[in-house]
Amino acid sequence: MPPPPDDPVPVLGAGPIDGLPMPPVPPPVPAPSAPGGSGPDGLPAVGWSFARALIVGVVTNLLLAQILVAALAFIALGVTSADDPATVYVGVIGDLAWLVFLLIWLYRWQPGWRDRIGIATGRRGLRDAAFGFGGGLLLYPIIALAIAAPLTYLFRTLSGSDATTPEQLPQHLNTAQAIASAVLAVLVAPVVEELYFRGVLFRSLRDRHGFWVGALVSGAIFGLVHYVPAPWQDSMLLQSIMVFTGIALAWIYERRANLVANVAAHMAFNAVGIALILWAR
Repeated sequence: MPPPPDDPVPVLGAGPIDGLPMPPVPPPVPAPSAPGGSGPDGLPAVGWSFARALIVGVVTNLLLAQILVAALAFIALGVTSADDPATVYVGVIGDLAWLVFLLIWLYRWQPGWRDRIGIATGRRGLRDAAFGFGGGLLLYPIIALAIAAPLTYLFRTLSGSDATTPEQLPQHLNTAQAIASAVLAVLVAPVVEELYFRGVLFRSLRDRHGFWVGALVSGAIFGLVHYVPAPWQDSMLLQSIMVFTGIALAWIYERRANLVANVAAHMAFNAVGIALILWAR
């Protein structure tokens, strides 16, 4: 019987064989990233397309929040016309519903959305909120003097009659309704509108095609949704003003890369507007 070998016979896969190098281990495959480039100040690119952003806006706002929830609120509150002062309550309910449906979509189908959109709190959040609030206060007179004044002249010339922004609140508000209007304008609307128009819609274009494409297109849609029934020159005057406002808010987002700054700017802008509207009455 032959003696056993000095070295054990190597088992395939157990280690290197004398004289034969082990094959190289392939590097790990990185997880796929969202298509496109990156967001403002290096934020990760968002994972949704412009078409999906539009669909989400139509479904969460128009179909669910406005047609379903707001219509039920109209019935429950006994509102009979758009001039009824109680419509301000419907506005609050509708925008809150839109915020809820939008957050459901983000949490359910867009994991990591907070990091991609950029929602920084803490000290940075306070700094950005202060920057945004100050920017919103400055933005109102800039829009009024540099944008609204020449646009008013333009639409007066084109229409051959007076052009003014239409009333955005019902007449004859009682105290509770005036407070609800302020809550809607200063607290609720800035949060949901900035989350959608800048965080979702603007980013869907900006991350792939650059700032100006995202700002112009999202600003135009922001203006369109601010339609108020009135003579055409009045309605278009308000919508045109809101287009430029949307572009300016996109610029603030681009500068700070934090949606907190945008919400604060929108709050300040609307606070000035609602204060002037209620004071004039």
